[in-house]
This record gives sequence, C-alpha cells and structure tokens, in this order.
Amino acid sequence: MLPDFDPTRPGKFIHDLGPIAGTLDGVSGEILCCINNGTGPSVLLLGGIHGDEYEAQIVLRRLAERLTPADVTGRIIIVPSIDFPASQKGKRLSPFDGQNMNRCFPGKPDGTPTERLCAFVTKQLFPAVDLLIDVHAGGGDVSVVPMVFGFTTAKSVVDDAQLTRLMEAWGYRFVQHVDGIDETACGAAKLADLASIEVEGGGGRMKSSELAIMEEGLLRALAAFGAIKPVLEPAPFAGVHFTAGAEGQYLAPDAGLVEHLVVLGDEVRSGQRVARLHPTTGANSAPKEILSPAPGFVLRQTEHAFVAKGQLIGNVGTPIRR
Repeated sequence: MLPDFDPTRPGKFIHDLGPIAGTLDGVSGEILCCINNGTGPSVLLLGGIHGDEYEAQIVLRRLAERLTPADVTGRIIIVPSIDFPASQKGKRLSPFDGQNMNRCFPGKPDGTPTERLCAFVTKQLFPAVDLLIDVHAGGGDVSVVPMVFGFTTAKSVVDDAQLTRLMEAWGYRFVQHVDGIDETACGAAKLADLASIEVEGGGGRMKSSELAIMEEGLLRALAAFGAIKPVLEPAPFAGVHFTAGAEGQYLAPDAGLVEHLVVLGDEVRSGQRVARLHPTTGANSAPKEILSPAPGFVLRQTEHAFVAKGQLIGNVGTPIRR
C-alpha cells in the first residue's frame, strides 16, 4: 500500500507504485497521478491491466502529464499501467507470476505482485472515487472497434440512467451490454457498489487515429461527468447499443491463414462471408469460406495471419432495440 497517498489533498501529486509490487528485475515502477480540485465527482482512470494494451497507457500518461488542478473540477486519479511489470517487459501477463490481472481481483495484500497491485486498487483507490474507467485495447492479438460498456448497482453513486448517458457521451458508435465477471476490475468494482465503464479500441499496430479517438472519448466523458472543464464539443450519440456473446464469434475450423473480407465496424448479415481461411500445406489452394454466425456489426478481428484450429478470427455484436 501507499502510506503517503491522500486523495483528499488539494493539488496534483505523483506517487510511485513500485514498492507495492516489490523489487522486480528490470522493472522501474509506475506513476499514480492524483489531481484534486473542487467539489465535483471523482474518477479513477486505470490502464494497462493487460501489459500489451499500450494505447491506453499512452493516452493516460498524456493526461497525467497535461491535466492541471485548474482543469479539474473534482478528483481524478490516473494510473497509466497498473500491470507495469507486464507492460515494461512487453508482455500481456506479468512475467514474474504469470497471472492475468483481469482475473485476479480483488487481489491479496500479501499475495503475488499481481495480486498485491489488485488489492491496492480495490482497497485504496476504489473507496476514493465515484466511478472507475478501465481503459483497454486489443493488445497484440486482436483489433477492436472503439466501444464502451458499463456496470452499476442500486447503491452506486452513478445510477443506471446516468451511466447510460455517460457512455453515450463518449461519442463512440458502439455501446455494449454484457454480463460482468467478478474477478475483473469492473466486476470487483460492482461488488464494491462502485460504478464502472470499460473502454475498448485499437490493438495490433499502434495507429495515431485510434489514440486520438481514445483520448477524445475520455475528455468528452470526463467533462460530461463533471470531473474536468469541457475541452471538446459534446458529440451527440448516433450509435448502436448491442450484445456480444459466444454466439457471435467465428472461429477457425482448422489451422490456416486468415484473409479478412470485411473491416471492423462493418454491418453484416447472418451467413455472409466475413473471411477466408487459406491452407498452409498441400496441392489444393482453395480456401474455406468463413461465414458470420449472426447479423450485426464486426467488433473484433484477429491480427494474426496464421490461426490455430479453434482460434478466434472475429466476432459480431447484435444490436438491441431500445
């Protein structure tokens, strides 16, 4: 834990999270930025739960550097990469304990480095805020459309109607409705009656356009929540609410080489060709046609040319009538 961390102290302060994880070879720790000014709402911006999801880490580090107390009308806590042992080693999971941080919450104060960092988030950061924004990306394996989804309870400061308005304030095209998992950051927040929003988008190669989309969405949302002064004009919601489960996934029937026939965000019909799977051996060059299992929008696509049997090629989300 951080004995000198006081989220109520006015001003902007930087803390080192290194001591929480302990001494790890080749790891230099990570910053926590706390900006406290005014009586507005409080929010935790958390990035890097998966070490290879670097878009969030870049954007949150920028915000931690650029935001000043004069910009803030409440309290903002920013952790660019909470799983810094993984991100600093170029890994998705911590190389020191091999654990998936987003299946380790609420953590253990006397556990592994990953478990100790989770426990710090749940025990010291969750009680200090009204809202968790958990920022993700596709990582090295998949690309993801910009989208958000969220959770709240009857006891949360942010109620269901406010949460929906806040997600729509992002300016994104897609708002997902999904069941939570208790061992994730958002799942642990829900168990603690803390409202949360998970942000997705990007993956694969780093693209300037996706970094801009992520940063602009966060700035709009923070202003709509009342945590910062407005920087951008609000973007009226003109998107889609949808669900996305296992029924929307299309998997590789065999090992092969993927050729995508649609792009992220495309609307597709059930049974529409969405990819070809080319063989890696033999005299027959004919690919297998991969069909969409459901109508909706393409949300994720693998970044890998080669996929093993059963590996995800992509998935489709189905719109909800509201």
